[in-house]
Amino acid sequence: MSKRLSGILLAAGLLGLAALMFLQTFKVRNFPGTRFGAEIWPRAILICLGVLALILLVQALRRPATAETRRGLSEIVAREGIALAVFACFFCFLWLVPRLGAYPAGGLFVFAVLSILGPRGPRAIGRHLLITVGVTVVLWALFSHVLMVLAPAGRWWTLL
Repeated sequence: MSKRLSGILLAAGLLGLAALMFLQTFKVRNFPGTRFGAEIWPRAILICLGVLALILLVQALRRPATAETRRGLSEIVAREGIALAVFACFFCFLWLVPRLGAYPAGGLFVFAVLSILGPRGPRAIGRHLLITVGVTVVLWALFSHVLMVLAPAGRWWTLL
């Protein structure tokens, strides 16, 4: 498959996924006493994702068609391993949110992505932990107290 065709398929798939998920936000239940509806932030993120997917589609359509050699699965994983690991972290985050809650799962996600993308070593891990705690606390304060957004608490934390 050529880079042009794979780019077109990827962009079209992302655009379709963003549109489908945007339609699902109309089913989000609102909670009384909140400043904004629960659908606001997913819609804002999905609109950004849709615009970026549209930019990818335009770039892929403008790319000239060239012949591409076929790559095996091991070559794809070796070349795209970091991107695949970040995607795996995101899906783990989605799986953990209803179990741990939004903020602990978000903290684990930030730490994992920093550890994948950033430097490795004992000092770097310490920096990753400090950044993770800082980002998690700032997001908790921003969303809970400033924006008054209710975040999923998780099942394990509600039992305490």
